Amino acid sequence: MTIENVTPQPAGGSDLQERPDAHPARVYDYFIGGESGFEADRAAGAWIRMQAPDLIATMQANRAFLSRAVHWLTRQGVNQFIDIGSGFPVSPNTHEIALSASPSGSVVYCDVDAAVGQRTRALIAGQERADFVLGDIRKPEDLLAQPAIQKLIRSGRPVACVLAAVLHFVPEGADPARITAVLREALPPGSYLVVSHIAGDMPWGDRNNEEVLKRAFEDMYPRTQDQVTDFFGDFELVSPGVVPAAQWHPTEETAGKPSHSAIYGGVARKV
Repeated sequence: MTIENVTPQPAGGSDLQERPDAHPARVYDYFIGGESGFEADRAAGAWIRMQAPDLIATMQANRAFLSRAVHWLTRQGVNQFIDIGSGFPVSPNTHEIALSASPSGSVVYCDVDAAVGQRTRALIAGQERADFVLGDIRKPEDLLAQPAIQKLIRSGRPVACVLAAVLHFVPEGADPARITAVLREALPPGSYLVVSHIAGDMPWGDRNNEEVLKRAFEDMYPRTQDQVTDFFGDFELVSPGVVPAAQWHPTEETAGKPSHSAIYGGVARKV
């Protein structure tokens, strides 16, 4: 982020190393009710909240989409999940939903941030069916080579690969199309890909939101609906396709209600 020069103080204990600047993953955690950030992250989040409150709705819509997608997948009989770019754990987490539906399932979290790993490992301590691996989505071959991930893929059973709010941090120069193609190719038949992504072609409630987004997250890359759809390759999109995240299988409480979020969500199956 570009918001700097705030002395960081851990919000959740002393196990995280001090960092000088706010970080997008920790600011996102702040928006969805987590407590894993530093004072710099909370200050950045408060600034964004004042400047562009619709951005918070977008972050919260992403989290709600992830929960609904995992619930939907468990109803399809999927009980193996690889959650890449998982971020700081905030309940309900992927493993909480998936393993509640199928105690014999498995969930592997992955993130590039070692602090995320510390928090996640602490959360899943004693949980034999959940694991965390440190890795960078920009190096998908290295990720796929991790033993915990290999175990799920080699089982031959369907795996859900979750890329929630992570691809919009991958610039075109890092070739996100290749990254997603490598991940899709590795998944067994019947597997699913879950993607949510900040929208680059969706009207914001206030145009100021977009300017704040650019200032706060200079390393974020919004994309169009067509660009997000392309990440699914030849996978078969689950109805209703790639849509504003709040419109993907909404709950009875949220169906038909207006949403000020600007993030796409979609799920597709490997046939």
